[in-house]
Amino acid sequence: MNKKTKGKVLLVYPNCEGSGGIPNGLALLSGCLKTAGFEIKCFDTTFLNSPPLTFFYREKHGGMMKAEYKKFWGEWTPELAKQIPDLFKKTIEEFQPDLIAVNIIDVTYNFSKKLLNGINKKYGIPVVAGGPTPTLAPELFDHDDCFDIICVGEGEDALVELANSVVEHKNYSHILNLWVKNNNEIIRNKLRPLKNLDEISFQDWSIFDERHYYKPYCGTFRRTGFFELARGCPFNCTFCCTANLRKRYDGLGKFLRQRSIDKTFDEICSIKDNYKLELVFFIDDNFLGMSEERFNYFCEQYKKRINLPYYIQTRAETVREDYIKKLLETNISTVAIGIENGNEEFRKKIMNRTMSNAVLEKAFNIVHKYKIRSTANFIIGMPYEDEKTFYDSIRLIQKIKPSSYSINYFQPYQGTKMREIAIELGFIPKDHIINESNTCLDMPQFKRERIIHCYENFKKYIENEIPMPKE
Repeated sequence: MNKKTKGKVLLVYPNCEGSGGIPNGLALLSGCLKTAGFEIKCFDTTFLNSPPLTFFYREKHGGMMKAEYKKFWGEWTPELAKQIPDLFKKTIEEFQPDLIAVNIIDVTYNFSKKLLNGINKKYGIPVVAGGPTPTLAPELFDHDDCFDIICVGEGEDALVELANSVVEHKNYSHILNLWVKNNNEIIRNKLRPLKNLDEISFQDWSIFDERHYYKPYCGTFRRTGFFELARGCPFNCTFCCTANLRKRYDGLGKFLRQRSIDKTFDEICSIKDNYKLELVFFIDDNFLGMSEERFNYFCEQYKKRINLPYYIQTRAETVREDYIKKLLETNISTVAIGIENGNEEFRKKIMNRTMSNAVLEKAFNIVHKYKIRSTANFIIGMPYEDEKTFYDSIRLIQKIKPSSYSINYFQPYQGTKMREIAIELGFIPKDHIINESNTCLDMPQFKRERIIHCYENFKKYIENEIPMPKE
């Protein structure tokens, strides 16, 4: 951080479902702001608002091995949640920020509004909301008085520019990527060109509770970091917002951007040295989609510079035997492949995922041939889905035998095609907001109680504790 502090920014992480892990986006924003000379503090509700619900769900349904979380994340009681409003106000009064910035995803939208209600008016501090939901549904915030500014799109440059303008008492109403409320008017500025990933500052972990450094993995907790080698995805799955983002950024630069391997490894080494890193998660949507030259350089340098166990996620179509064989030399720990649904026709017609079951089986067979841990991800409760497709998923898991698997309820996220489908079919109202990670659809062909039954008994079906119907 620069010796002279320009001003103070309070970042708010309104995590309302309790599981730890460094939020990559906020860590990057803090890094950018500190590089620009600002003092940063984070108000974080992760270990206050609820027990680690995501951890509980994944442990129950096969997504992870059992691990003792209390030693690393602490004991939660309802009394902690009751303290949040007073702790937030105390933090503001003691830190005295010039700007408050909150990161919002769909499930934290209502929680964030309640937390920030009246804060800007009481303290005279502008509040900016950014993240996936403000980017994909900025109109949702038009009448929310607790937010003065909405950041639409990537915030690394926009937030720094905004913070500079606030502390210098300059007009910030025309900053690109920002929607600014000005009396009864909303100034909707255009998006700025997409940024070169190599120009973004390293993550700043210092603002987070140390409990976030730990993530459950293979029956224990390890100090884990999340890093990106690329941002964006070449595919257009209907449950994902990628197609929407690509359309919004049309003409503003290359949507799928790669970060230099050397720059990424510089960041990992910095975190490794300063925070005793034990495990690396690459958050790229399609890790193995890189060119052969880039892949070979990654393998060579990772082994030489990092050599920690690491986790990747990729598409089945990109799993090549020569790549997987070479990964063995680099301390690879897990290859995650999204299946989402075991029925080929459903995947193709409803999810816009055109890979066949044969391609999926081949990908897992290659990973298993080299004795690398695999994980398969599934979604349940999507529009048009029925109980038969759920059993197709069970049969496919039993056939490919991944090392681990996880199941998640379909969530109609803002900006996704599948949300539009759910609205068109009358399964959710147009203004539906996700408040918790639970199923929200009740369909004639797949009733809510059956969706919940299948979700809750996912592991039991796979292990034949509950037999599947013959028809």
